[in-house]
Amino acid sequence: MPILWKTRHAVIILILSSVIMALPAAANRPITERLPLTMSGAGCDNKETEMTAVLQAIPGVIGVYFHRIPDHVLVDITPGAVKPADVINRVNEAASSWHCKVESIEGCISATVPTVSAVPQQHE
Repeated sequence: MPILWKTRHAVIILILSSVIMALPAAANRPITERLPLTMSGAGCDNKETEMTAVLQAIPGVIGVYFHRIPDHVLVDITPGAVKPADVINRVNEAASSWHCKVESIEGCISATVPTVSAVPQQHE
């Protein structure tokens, strides 16, 4: 009976330690930043494939999403691996031959959080 008890505990310890070792890997997801970009110009409509290829070739770009917002592309990047300005510049270099312009927009996705004044406001 003591050998069966030790074997059972050894199996439980192995299972628990494998679960505990796997937790940090799942908890440390990479930090991403979303760049909302707007596209303007007559050549943008039919260049989704080409624009996706340009964006995905940039190191640090981890996601490209068209059709979530009309005339926009959402680009997920890894901060530190690539700068938002570099992404826009690289896309515009390619898009200039398509008569298309890509710009960053500030909206609810990317806007900075306003600071609250320390001085109380008087309301009538």
